[in-house]
Amino acid sequence: MQFDLKLIETDKQISAKILQALVPEIDNYLKTSLNELRKILPSNIKSIIQNTPEYNSLIGGQLQFELGIPDPSSSLVNIINIWSTNIKIEYNGPKISNDRIKASFSVSLIRSDYADVLSSNDALVIDNLRGYSLPWLEWLLLEGNKILVRKQQVEFGPNKASRTGNAIMRMSNKSWKVPSEFSGTITNNWITRAIDNNENQIYALLDKVFIS
Repeated sequence: MQFDLKLIETDKQISAKILQALVPEIDNYLKTSLNELRKILPSNIKSIIQNTPEYNSLIGGQLQFELGIPDPSSSLVNIINIWSTNIKIEYNGPKISNDRIKASFSVSLIRSDYADVLSSNDALVIDNLRGYSLPWLEWLLLEGNKILVRKQQVEFGPNKASRTGNAIMRMSNKSWKVPSEFSGTITNNWITRAIDNNENQIYALLDKVFIS
């Protein structure tokens, strides 16, 4: 007995049907992976930010006293929560193009204008007794090595008049600015350095989510 098999579809048509059948499978895989990324990325970014010289100095170190922040722990928790909450992951689902399946996604970690955190009350030190507020986070992130307080310098040591209890501004022949080892500009600051210095860790996380 002999049979003849004749394909009624071309190779191109068969390939197109295979690709079309794969699209929903790939879409489901990518959506599942991105949902996992949305769950774990914020905590990783929090950890990265907290493991920086700037953060450690703000928590009971030089920066806390230089900037005069009475309760840095509470303020930093709220600010870092804003950053982690505002992480955006955008997804463009799979499509067939030129006999290939293509999909893409993007991750936005930090807003380039920092408006989300700078608009927070935690970005300010409000001194009701003296009647002014200090935009400490803006100074730290954006003002670089600019002189911010003229003819005054920070004097360290216990002082009842100090907001932090351990430093106060005194008249001086010199002027005050953010210490150069911590200063930042819009493109090079505490947060951009944290992200840049941990780029490999972030890519390893992506590999874990999409490949493992």
